[in-house]
Amino acid sequence: MTRDTKTHLTSEISQHSTGDEAFLVVQSADRSQVVPLREGIPVTIGRSRSCTIFVDDERVSRRHARIERLGGEIVVTDLDSRNGTRVGGQKIDGKRTVEGGDMVSVGPLVAVVAVTTGKPGRDKSEEPDERFIIADAQMAAVYERCRRVAATPISVLVVGETGVGKENVAETIHRLSPRSDRPFLRLHLTALPEGLLEGELFGHEKGAFTGADKRRAGYFESASGGTLFLDEIGELPLATQAKLLRVIETGRIVRLGSTEEIVTDVRIVAATNRDLAAEVRAGRFREDAYFRLCAFRIDVPPLRERRIEVPLLASLFVREAARRMSLPVPALKPDLLTALGDYGWPGNVRELKHVMEAAVVMAAPGDLGIEHLPQTVRMAATSRESPAVRDDNPMKETMKETVGPLDAAERGAIVAALAACQGNQTHAAAKLGISRRALIYKMQKHNIRTIKDVG
Repeated sequence: MTRDTKTHLTSEISQHSTGDEAFLVVQSADRSQVVPLREGIPVTIGRSRSCTIFVDDERVSRRHARIERLGGEIVVTDLDSRNGTRVGGQKIDGKRTVEGGDMVSVGPLVAVVAVTTGKPGRDKSEEPDERFIIADAQMAAVYERCRRVAATPISVLVVGETGVGKENVAETIHRLSPRSDRPFLRLHLTALPEGLLEGELFGHEKGAFTGADKRRAGYFESASGGTLFLDEIGELPLATQAKLLRVIETGRIVRLGSTEEIVTDVRIVAATNRDLAAEVRAGRFREDAYFRLCAFRIDVPPLRERRIEVPLLASLFVREAARRMSLPVPALKPDLLTALGDYGWPGNVRELKHVMEAAVVMAAPGDLGIEHLPQTVRMAATSRESPAVRDDNPMKETMKETVGPLDAAERGAIVAALAACQGNQTHAAAKLGISRRALIYKMQKHNIRTIKDVG
């Protein structure tokens, strides 16, 4: 992620918080480690075991760099290292002030600065709203595609796993478009039986069918001038696909029970978690409808591929939940942030949102720790103490809390996953929501060599 592609971490993320939250998300091969940044407590990086973040690499000096909060600013200092410290890919000369989203590189180690304070004076029309958090290069590319297509009238297909945030992408396209002051309507196609779909989409006249006691405008008519988001478009029946295609091509609808054509001006953004090209080959989706809906495609990566954004999304969801419940906004403890970063999030952003809402309820009115997370998330946290955290680091004591009581449950989950996957470590790791490397470590820790080692 370069400085050109990383984009700012949304400043609005903390508009209702104290503005005191800041931390480093340290990326390694198989996990993200969260290290808090607190006023007056410097974080040191180097090959010395006395450093806060230990990096066992010959390219790194014993005391290589320091990151600290000074008077509200976050400052990176190179400690006369042999190979230098880089911010955004550029070697710094002595000190450099950084902000949220900046990437600090020390040898092979990459640490992204995450903050909950914003940079004043930004033009909000040129950046994502607070729900479109970007710290990952893939999401920066997604946002750029949203920005580019927003000004056009063409249809957009948003593709991604369930819960990944496809509706948020559709809303962003609408917000950035010339239609932003017109309606944005959502229709979740799986929520309606086939017999009601056409009436919802195109409207109906009084007496068009049993129970139609008055004329009703459909979604196309109601969204005229704006954007219509059709979620789970892959579930649309073939007969309705043909009628939808006609509306896209002509810009005209006909209410059920009527012969009068009504002109509409609707921008369609559709979403699916299916492979529509495969659905076309299987005869379950019309090829002509597919090409019209997929005039412009945006693929949203799953949350496990953009873990750097997990603590920021978690912070956002906590603030929203606390606000709805009229509770003070709790702080997120380091052990909780580390556990969130280790988990695989099969339910993506939607799962994270529900987990954080439940955590606020469980912790109220206190701060959020790992003990407030569901067991599935807690088990993903690495049980051993990381060698990258020194004795007086504030993360140490909270990390110790994950050791012991969870070991038996963790071992049982690993054995069950290996058994379900016939011993395939890659598949078992995916089932558990962790990397294969993390699974191998845990197997060694619990003395599991094969799925028969259950004693």
